[in-house]
Amino acid sequence: MCVLLLLLRTPLRAALHVLFAPLEKMALTNHLTASLLLSAVAHLPGRPEDWPQPVLLAIVIGVLATQWLLSTPWLRPYRLGPLEWLRRWVTWGRRPPLRHVVHVVHVSDGSQS
Repeated sequence: MCVLLLLLRTPLRAALHVLFAPLEKMALTNHLTASLLLSAVAHLPGRPEDWPQPVLLAIVIGVLATQWLLSTPWLRPYRLGPLEWLRRWVTWGRRPPLRHVVHVVHVSDGSQS
C-alpha cells in the first residue's frame, strides 16, 4: 500500500488513475462481489489459510482483474455502478440518473429563417 501511495507522487499518477478509476466508481458493487467471490473460493478443497501465498495472490489478482474488466465497459454508458445507484436512490429518496446525460447544443450559423 505504501508503494502505491508513493507511486501517486510520480508521473505514473495519471496511468494509475486510469487503472483504478473504474474500480473506485463502483467501489460498493466491487466490494460486495469480491466478498461473494472470495466466499465461494474459500469453499474449495483445503483450508484457505493453508494455501500457498502465490495461490492467494493469484486469486486476489484474478478477482481484481475480473472486476476491472467488468467495471470498465459498464461505466461507458452508466454513471455509477448498480449498487452505488441503488444506494443513492435509497439515501436521497429519489431516483438518480443512471446513464450519462448528453447535452445537445444547437449552434446557429447566424442566418435567420
